[in-house]
Amino acid sequence: MFERTFNHKIIMCPRTKDQFEEIRQKSRENIENIALKLFAIKGYHATSISQIATKAGISRGLLYNYYKSKEHLLDSVIMKVYDEIMQIVQMSENLPAEKQIEQMIVKTIDHLKKNITFWKLYLFLVHQSEVHKKLTELYEKMRDEYMNYVVKLFEEMGSKNPAMEALMLGTMFDGIGLNYVTVPDGYPIDEMKSYLLETFVNNKKG
Repeated sequence: MFERTFNHKIIMCPRTKDQFEEIRQKSRENIENIALKLFAIKGYHATSISQIATKAGISRGLLYNYYKSKEHLLDSVIMKVYDEIMQIVQMSENLPAEKQIEQMIVKTIDHLKKNITFWKLYLFLVHQSEVHKKLTELYEKMRDEYMNYVVKLFEEMGSKNPAMEALMLGTMFDGIGLNYVTVPDGYPIDEMKSYLLETFVNNKKG
């Protein structure tokens, strides 16, 4: 009797604000992952809110509690990518400049390897014309933030042309990502990581 009463109290115990927020965040992540997959495979316009809700195992009305519209959901998917990239760029900002560049290279390549399905879907998504237009402004903002941050790092390292080195590193990230996501089997991604470290970190020491 005591055990039944005790268990009943646990079940009926109201959730805390933090618990509700954690549940809400997990629901948003699930919805956004499903939306990314459907947008990439079926196309943004061909994917409906109802299809996303069904795949997520929730009602259409509940999905609208999280996102005002399909466009709002797309914005959230895109911003998730932006936030992940900028976190990698700035995650070691308390370290010396050369260590920051080193960590940026290592974390970027490792993130690409661990999340290849995510980046493959994202690549399919960004090549849709209606999505590409929406990404242009955000891409320019991300490029400016990346350049401003990384240029300063190369300046601290004594680079003769920090802007060009920052641009070159960013371009190489783009190229490596595109090639690895398109044809991962046989692509020498670990060797490319070593090459980036040798070119942009080791050769600068001393």
